[in-house]
Amino acid sequence: MNSRSIGKLVSISQTGIIAEIYSGLGNYITTNDGVRFVGEIGSYISIYDIGRTIIGEITGVVEKPDIKDRELSKPNSTRQVYISMIGEIVAGKFNFGVSKMPLIFSEINIISESDLKTVLEVEDNEIKVDDNENTRATLLEIGQSVIFQDYAVKVNIDKFFGFHFAVLGNTGAGKSNTIASIIQEIYKKTNYSAKGSKFVFIDSNGEYAQAFDGISGKNNEISAKTLLATDDLNVANRLEIPVWTLSADDWAILLHATEKTQIPILKRAIDIAQIFFAPNNTEDSKSLKNHILASVLIGILTSSDTSPSKCDKLKIVLAKFYTNDISLTAKLDDNGTKTFQDLLIVDYGQIKNKDLKEDVLLSLIGYLEKHIKSDIRDLSKNNISVIYDIDDFYQAVQFATLYEGSISSQRIQEYTSTLVTRLETLKDGIQGKILTKTDFNSVDDYVNHMLGENQVLNIDVSSLDDSSAEVVTKVLAKLLLDYLKSKQQKADMPINFIIEEAHRFIRNETNYGSVGYNIFERIAKEGRKFGLLLGISSQRPRELSKTVVSQCSNFIIHRIQNPDDLLYIRQMVPYVNQDMIERLTYLQTGNALVFGTAINLPTLTKFLPANPKPDSENAKISEKWYIQGNTDLI
Repeated sequence: MNSRSIGKLVSISQTGIIAEIYSGLGNYITTNDGVRFVGEIGSYISIYDIGRTIIGEITGVVEKPDIKDRELSKPNSTRQVYISMIGEIVAGKFNFGVSKMPLIFSEINIISESDLKTVLEVEDNEIKVDDNENTRATLLEIGQSVIFQDYAVKVNIDKFFGFHFAVLGNTGAGKSNTIASIIQEIYKKTNYSAKGSKFVFIDSNGEYAQAFDGISGKNNEISAKTLLATDDLNVANRLEIPVWTLSADDWAILLHATEKTQIPILKRAIDIAQIFFAPNNTEDSKSLKNHILASVLIGILTSSDTSPSKCDKLKIVLAKFYTNDISLTAKLDDNGTKTFQDLLIVDYGQIKNKDLKEDVLLSLIGYLEKHIKSDIRDLSKNNISVIYDIDDFYQAVQFATLYEGSISSQRIQEYTSTLVTRLETLKDGIQGKILTKTDFNSVDDYVNHMLGENQVLNIDVSSLDDSSAEVVTKVLAKLLLDYLKSKQQKADMPINFIIEEAHRFIRNETNYGSVGYNIFERIAKEGRKFGLLLGISSQRPRELSKTVVSQCSNFIIHRIQNPDDLLYIRQMVPYVNQDMIERLTYLQTGNALVFGTAINLPTLTKFLPANPKPDSENAKISEKWYIQGNTDLI
């Protein structure tokens, strides 16, 4: 028996392993590494085998009474510990999982300091990158081990931030502090700083600006920026999102469009917006514009609407969409005396003009038919970014509805009325102030402005209601995914997209609508290949999308006490067993269980307070209640 040996295995089965502590041992022993506790739950033991060292965790301790047969003999007892096999060290490297179970009666030992360092991977944080002794970080210290207080808990940077991760726990358990302290730790290194990192935060409660403001002061190579999602146009750091980047699928999701009737209108509206608001004005584009306008106006003139209604629709259309040939001021005759506006006069309920001998409607239709092109089957798109605002798009949708009605069903307006109403509500709400034209001419310019000089971009959506915040978050996420997918080299600029209160946006839905996908589930499944990595933080895990959670490779789980949440985690999260689940219910604030591909084994971790802290403190009730004031009786 060596100085670390504390017992032997007495039971090995598929359901568990039991060891018996040697009689006579107290609660601790003295080893070459110092004083170590015997049988402490959560501590590690080692079992030496040929060519490997097996590492296990003590998950439970029981007393086994030992009553002798002699009459009046004094009863004794021994301790038995339950052990969970974690992994094995082979050739100086720790591997999660064991290749085969140990033999019965094998000795169990208090883990040595050298083996513990190998398991926790606490050395070699950085590697040399040149002859000038410059180094690049490969491991990131995120906290201290609760069981082994002398040891820092570190995660592999590539395996943690190169995959999706989740931070879960009850409100007040320390999630915001954990995220803030990790981000602050990333930027402590000033030589070979993390200048290439890109973090985009969806700050649901306005907590993180305070925690990130000081980063630049401590590391002048790093820049952090906060944007407010607000409809106050006087706010200097107001968030704006280019509405012209939205695809028909994006609009379909935001407006809950139906597939058969409404999505085609959205596609048509985008085509029309790109045609009429494009800066180029070639002969082909003029001809196409004239064809579209003529089709729409003829449809209005030949409809069953009343004459006043026809006149109003014609004037509304031509006020926004027009060409030199078809406009309110365009000349309709060779003499150049009559214009559209001159003829759109209603007299006793009819469109009339006393100076024109022939029927006014026939004259207008005859003029418009000259611009109809029979060879046009579809609307071509421009290859350049066309800039327009949400009001432009709203009118393009109405125009597209009229155009679709002119070439197909006159009932199209009836089918799209709810779509137009939803769009009008979005346009007139706070989303309409955020989804705007912006000052940028391309998505590249927009993203470069947002992230080019900034390593941390904090989007504060705390002033938005759930619906508006969801719109903003989905649009930003889709925009960044499309931007990264368009880059020639995959994952050339990785972006970590961190969502606070993720259950508000990444819900466990089965109805994906007409488009057939959820943007966050698409990012969870495809984003890693292009460099868009999700980080989700939530106090209600069971409400999160199962697809997104299942795609997370690393987890930081704070205290969770709700049985439904615990069951959900047990079912959805890999690497976790029932012992870990039970441990989550009594964790102290600031402590969390860290596990996944970025760390060798599940580790109970204490996260140090972020400095400065996020603005997530509880209200100080007694301080706010009991204040000095006028005590005179009224």
